[in-house]
Amino acid sequence: MAERLSYNQLDVLKEMCSIGSATAATALADMLSTKVEIAVPQVTMVPLENIGDVLSKMDEMFFILDMAVLGDVKGRIFFLLSPDDAKFLAATLLSQPQGSIDYNNEMFKSALKEVCNILGGSYVSAMADMAKFTISISTPSMAIDMIGAILDFIFIQIAEESDEALYIKTDITIKGLRLNGLVLLFPTSESLQNVFAALNVK
Repeated sequence: MAERLSYNQLDVLKEMCSIGSATAATALADMLSTKVEIAVPQVTMVPLENIGDVLSKMDEMFFILDMAVLGDVKGRIFFLLSPDDAKFLAATLLSQPQGSIDYNNEMFKSALKEVCNILGGSYVSAMADMAKFTISISTPSMAIDMIGAILDFIFIQIAEESDEALYIKTDITIKGLRLNGLVLLFPTSESLQNVFAALNVK
């Protein structure tokens, strides 16, 4: 079990996420050609065994986009989005009516992956810039599944390297509609300590 983070360590993570959200809002606004607002995110470190309490609604369906974190920080990022929000995002990006969006269409999948690239890339870039690290993310893979299945995957695949998640709750407002996105960043325990060491934060 990882040691509990200090106030200063958690504060640094919140600052990274705030910077990442601001960067993502600018990039999404350029891509969507419309105003995008991302509220200051709620940021907490959650032990793996408590992830279910945070996510709740085990039978609720979500689009899950999964990326590997590579370089000086290693881990995984999951971006979770409700089907309705995913459809709205893709429709806005593709300039199509929301009702015409097909979940199985390759353009829909590509649009969601591009949004995920921007969000995930913005958060890891903020971490890389602050720590003077080289960090990248892999091309996202995408699935739609229930929260319960997501948890099963997390416990099987993630627990070997990480025992906590950086939980980032984001409110994204596009064209007056608020989307409730959720980012779960699972840095390896060693990677997280390396970040704090690089920043001399205890």
